[in-house]
Amino acid sequence: MLLLILIIPFLGAFLKKFLPKKFSLFIATLITFIEILLIFYLTRITENIFEMKFDLKGISFIYDDLGIIFSITSCFVALLIFIYSFGYFKDENDRDYFSFWSLIFLGSMLGVIFSDNLISLYFFWEIAGLCSYKLIGFYREKEHLIKADKALMITTGGAGIMFLSFASIYSITGSFSLSQMKGVAVSPFIFLVFFIGVITKSATFPLHTWLPDASVAPTPVTAFLHAAVLVKIGIYGLLRIFWRTLTIDGNISWAIYLCIFSSLISGIVALVENDFKKILAYSTVSQLGFLITGILIFNNNGILGSLIFYIAHALGKGGLFLTAGLMEKIFKTKDITKMGGVMKNMPVLTFGYLLLMLSVIGTPPFAGFFGKINIIIGVLKNQLLLPGFLLIISSVITLLYLWKTFKYVFISKSGNVDGEFNYRGSKIMVFSILTSGIFSFLIGITLLFYKGGGIFGY
Repeated sequence: MLLLILIIPFLGAFLKKFLPKKFSLFIATLITFIEILLIFYLTRITENIFEMKFDLKGISFIYDDLGIIFSITSCFVALLIFIYSFGYFKDENDRDYFSFWSLIFLGSMLGVIFSDNLISLYFFWEIAGLCSYKLIGFYREKEHLIKADKALMITTGGAGIMFLSFASIYSITGSFSLSQMKGVAVSPFIFLVFFIGVITKSATFPLHTWLPDASVAPTPVTAFLHAAVLVKIGIYGLLRIFWRTLTIDGNISWAIYLCIFSSLISGIVALVENDFKKILAYSTVSQLGFLITGILIFNNNGILGSLIFYIAHALGKGGLFLTAGLMEKIFKTKDITKMGGVMKNMPVLTFGYLLLMLSVIGTPPFAGFFGKINIIIGVLKNQLLLPGFLLIISSVITLLYLWKTFKYVFISKSGNVDGEFNYRGSKIMVFSILTSGIFSFLIGITLLFYKGGGIFGY
């Protein structure tokens, strides 16, 4: 069953090449839906098993609660993006190219998630980098290709450095199997070499610059990069290798301060930007800094908060990017100061955007609140008062720049309030956005009634 889950996206991507191109998005959507059903079914039949492994000619794969969280979230967000794409690519002819590379992209994420071997993890990690390169340069214009090259060089370079840490780990443990190296202590230097790979994929200062540039790609692509796959691979790798497997024999507080600085500085840049997609791109850099901080404190509240905020950010940021793409179709611009009047003309979209915005900000009772509050509590439990204070400041900055987007796009009447609000395909696009917002709220309500969202203990 697990092997089937791993193979289906790759198999589907190549099989659909033999079908008419007009069916490409439908096939991608169907395959992603099947993936979700298979993962839920596997979860059901293994509900009393904490961890499960199988070997494929020496390469082992693992299925556990961490894999369940990341695989279901990635597939669900990908499903909403594919549904949205029916409207986005309604008048474009490149949907086949998008659906092919997006399925490979999703398959590479699942490969990373279920790998119990550092070699297979690295292999799928690099496939994801190749997919991001192909998708960022989607329109094949010179400027787009330059930015795709930049993304490839930074993320691949970081992954190459990260591989040196894998070699060092092998020299210590004598194995590439994660299951066989549990509890092994490594030096802070090995962590540093691995962490360079994480911050390239997960766009953390100073190796974050490729992510805002990637906004030249179509909106479904940027949603994949920010919400479903690429930047989340680094998060998963950090959790799998340095939470579930290895321990660090030394102090890494420098990494915590780097992530907090990344969160603050990118939030400030988002505050002064007017390009809708770039505001959200810098917001992603900011939220990732927040999220990685929660992991690096390595206590129960911090890890729980990071897992919750991972889900909240995937849904929230995915929906926000999809909104930005619809606004670009309606107003023919990415400049929020040239938009306006959406609240009056599209009240359902406005409601969906509000839900998404409140979750990413961290407003109770949304999922984002339980994620952020647990991270802050975890930081304070480790007696890191200044980092805790700075994370609160980062959340306030998030409120300010997302309110800025809401004010200009939805409330303001100073921009182009005569946009093409009846854009063909907008209804199915709004459906994906609203669904993301509703799930952000429902997950928060569920957490509220389940041990208080972890706030009072884990």
